[in-house]
Amino acid sequence: KWISTPVKCLMAPFVAIDYTMHRLARKIIKPPFRQEGACKQRGKCCHYVLIQYSRSPLGRLFYFWYTQFIGFYPRLKTPQDYDGKKVHVMGCSYLRKDGSCGQYRLRPLVCRQWPVIEHFGYPRILKGCGFRSNPPYPAETADNLEGDPRLNVIKD
Repeated sequence: KWISTPVKCLMAPFVAIDYTMHRLARKIIKPPFRQEGACKQRGKCCHYVLIQYSRSPLGRLFYFWYTQFIGFYPRLKTPQDYDGKKVHVMGCSYLRKDGSCGQYRLRPLVCRQWPVIEHFGYPRILKGCGFRSNPPYPAETADNLEGDPRLNVIKD
């Protein structure tokens, strides 16, 4: 802990610059969905943080960074499949019993950017967290591809 806090403080200006540039880009190019609501501080987003898995040296460095400096811990030993990608399922060791963050000012960028409202695709918002999207997140519909002649290539 005596090493991670000074390192986080040294990295804070870079995080602030990245966060500011991200917000500026959102003002220039507006995403199709808008975030509304406020955090209810239930800690739902802190229980299952997904970090992309990579076997490369850079991926291992990120894993080391998240576990040793950021304060995440692995909830499962093996990477899991999520949306076609392998991810580490992590939890946050700074989550307090009341649902608030023990390191709110020095929280990582993944926490600062939650919930994720992307320019392409649908928003990723946890139920009951207090946030919602406008327009509302559409319900998934079944694919009606029966009888489509383009699928004959796949079936043969």
